[in-house]
This record gives sequence, structure tokens and C-alpha cells, in this order.
Amino acid sequence: MKKTDDQIDFNFSRPIDVQINLEVEFINFVLKEINYEKEKNLIFDKHLKFLILELFYCWLESNNQMLSVSMSKRGYLSNSRYNPNKISSYTIRVINFLKKENYIQFYPGFFDSIRKKSRLSRIKASDKLINLFKNIKLPPKIKINHPLREFLIKTDGKKKIEYSDDFETQDVKEIIYNYNELISKTIIDIPLLEEPYVNRHDNKKIIISRTASNANYIFQGSPFKKFKIEGCWWNRIDLEFLAIYAKFFIVNDSPTVFFDLSEKFNIFLKKKIGIENIFKKKDLENFGRSQICYLIIKGVNSKNFESFFRSVLTEKKKYFKNEGLPAKEIKNRLHVFIENNQFISNYFFRSYRLNWDEYLMDVFYNLLKKCVPANIPVYLIKDKIYSPKTFSEIVKSNLDQILKLTLSEKKNEIGFTDCASYNFKSKGFFSRMFKSSNSSSRRYIERVKTYK
Repeated sequence: MKKTDDQIDFNFSRPIDVQINLEVEFINFVLKEINYEKEKNLIFDKHLKFLILELFYCWLESNNQMLSVSMSKRGYLSNSRYNPNKISSYTIRVINFLKKENYIQFYPGFFDSIRKKSRLSRIKASDKLINLFKNIKLPPKIKINHPLREFLIKTDGKKKIEYSDDFETQDVKEIIYNYNELISKTIIDIPLLEEPYVNRHDNKKIIISRTASNANYIFQGSPFKKFKIEGCWWNRIDLEFLAIYAKFFIVNDSPTVFFDLSEKFNIFLKKKIGIENIFKKKDLENFGRSQICYLIIKGVNSKNFESFFRSVLTEKKKYFKNEGLPAKEIKNRLHVFIENNQFISNYFFRSYRLNWDEYLMDVFYNLLKKCVPANIPVYLIKDKIYSPKTFSEIVKSNLDQILKLTLSEKKNEIGFTDCASYNFKSKGFFSRMFKSSNSSSRRYIERVKTYK
């Protein structure tokens, strides 16, 4: 049964990726089936292949996912360093062609009066196009990214801006490029999940992407100040989901461990504001360790209690299991938390600044500099770092050195936690699972086949 507009999740979408590799042949079968002789020229050819390829990748990830597209010329910067394919506003003409020929479902953009923001148009493959997609024979390996893809992105805080390369950017580029090469050959997943997406606390679906997970290094000003490494699906999950599924991630279909950096939050606090926080048992009954870390950060960084309360209220599902908890009860719990932790809450609302997320990024980037040259895959998910168990001692040794240096503590060893066992039988790189104590979804089993 076809869904009506009010049944469609318009938030379950992603932007078009103008940095994909167009030099792939498997999609040519579909292009030959599309009659566009009246439109045919080199520019149309390129933009048609680009859109059909993006629609295919989007459909491959989930039949319900959509692409967000601009129908304004201002939405395209063909001469940008972030656009190696030189995709231009000609895309609009191709979208209109595909719409006219019934190859796409098209949902026009609109102004969201509730969120006070404009929404881009959405497109997805129609049944007519999907029938062609079903006949595609994918090669064993697909080169998703353009050879000149930019993983180093400079922003002004809101949008991408151009920059000139120097020694600093080249050093970062080499690490991030090689890291993306490494993660393109590995797999991180949650075998228990049947659906190809994660449901976040704000009800947004995060696709477990097979084609659009690229680690981008995003910075302002200097490459080594206020940078983030994000862009992969696991960067977009939230604390609530991680609190439940932290032990169920696996890397390369093999035994996996994670290092919980929140264990070092006390030492981080001591270095930044000179006090040590002790996680109290009665607080741990209401909040997880990571949740307490972020509550403290919110409190210290907030201007006053009301802004602290409003910030927590907008993300209450992140901190409270009961979604229906009334605002009055949340306010009371925050007051109790502050009262129970006066040694740290005395620093709330006093214009201090705790840059915990920036510190996590700094630790992770330093770890990449050590692990990437050794072909050791590591993944930062909020305040946890995952790696295959076979490399756990190497990763631990590197993390110990980094933590000792950055936190100025003589003894700063970190432990690791084993993720759930799936009774791995084979000793190969991608082992085969059997009779698991934790069942694996059909989706996951099919996905693993593509990596063998």
C-alpha cells in the first residue's frame, strides 16, 4: 500500500553527496534503459548519472530513505573544492526530467512553521526506477568516493568555506584520507538490529550506512583548534541508544572491545577546574556515567539554572528513561542532583567552560596518528573507542600514552570492556557466526557477506 504524505518520514533523509565517484560501470545498465535522447548532452549525461547513482545508493541503504535536494540555483557551488565532480544547478533540470518521466517521487520543499526553518525538497526512486535497480549486478568492491574527495572541511561555524592548503592541512589530510581508506575496508555494526537504522531520542532515524560513512575533519581557523571528526553513521547516535547498546557493537564480525573515556572525566575535571568529582551511587541510580558527565558539562557551561533546565528538557529522553516525565519532576531531579553534588555544582553558572567533546576529539585524533599507519581500525562513538579485540593491547598502550600526556598524570592506565560474544567460529578476518547467544539479524548477516 502506498504511503500518504502524512505517513512519510521526511526527516529520514540525507543530502545528496556531490563527492561520489562517477567512474563506475554497474549503473550504466540503468542509464541505457532511460530514454533521454531529447535532453542528451555531456552535461546532462553527467548529472543524470550522478542523480541515478545517488538514488541507487539511497535505495540500497533503505527503501524508505530520501535524498534532500535544492531546487534553487543558490544551492549549488560547482567551482568549490568540495565539489570535484563540478555538479551544478543543472541538477534541477535533471530532477524535473526524472519527475516528468515518473522515475522519482518528488516532495517539494516548504517552510516548517513549527521549527521555523525552510525544508529542502525530497526525492526518492519510484517503483519504475526501483525495478531497474533490482536488476543491477554489483561488483564485489565499489569505489564510492571520488579520488579527489575532500575530507578536510573548513567552516565559519555554519557553512563550508574555501581555504588554501599548507603544511598543517596536508598533515591532517594524510591521516584522515588513510583513515577513510581503512574504514571503507572494515565493518562496524550492531548485529541485533533488524532494521537498517538506529532510532535516536529525537525520533530521527540514523541509517546504518553502507555507502555514505565518511570521516570528515571539520575545523574553524587553525586545523588543530575546535575540530571535529564526524560524518559516519556512528557519530550521529545518542547517549540513550549507546547506554543500551554499548556492548553490542562489533567490528569486522569478530570479538570487539571498547575503552570508556568517561572513566577519565574525574581527572579531566581536576585538571580543568581543580576539583575531583566522585560518581555517587545515588546519582548512578538515576543517570548513567556518561549522562552524569554531560549533565555536569551542561551545568558548568550554562549561564543560569533556567538555561540548564531548558537544555536538559529539550533532550529529556537522552537523560530519563521515562519519556512522559513531567517538566516539574525533571526540574526537581536537577535540583536534587545539584544539591547532592555541591562540590561540583558550585562551579555551575559561573562562566567556566568545559570542552570535554573537544578533549575527546583530541585524544581520538592522536590515537589515529598511531593506529592508522598500523592498519588498526578504531572508532570513536561519543565517549567510547571501539577496536577489534586482537588489537586491544596495542590500542590500550597507545591510549595510555596519550592520556598520560594530555592529563598530566603519571599513572593513567585505561581498561577495556569486552563487547557481547557472538561465538565466533572462524579465525578469518571476517569470521562466520553460528548458534550465537546473541542472535544476529538477517540484515546483518547479508551485510557481512559483502565484506568477505
